Amino acid sequence: MKNRNAQIIAASIGLMGLSLLAECTSQAVTMIQPRTGATAECSGSSYGFGPLFSEKISDSCARVYEDRGFVPLERLTPEDRASLEQRGLLPK
Repeated sequence: MKNRNAQIIAASIGLMGLSLLAECTSQAVTMIQPRTGATAECSGSSYGFGPLFSEKISDSCARVYEDRGFVPLERLTPEDRASLEQRGLLPK
């Protein structure tokens, strides 16, 4: 009986490990240029230990756009948000 329980536990641990490796993860950031209202989507996705890789990909993309004056949509200042809304340039 002990041997059977050990086998069940080992199999359960193995299945949990495989499910961690098989997971798909993704991360996306919407960037916006406050002056023009231009938008860009930075995203990354991967499998397994993906959060590390998908985050690195989307962060790298976001840095390129930040160098061009874009900011993440959620970090718009209230003034920029109001200006974009007034001009009809804020994405829905």
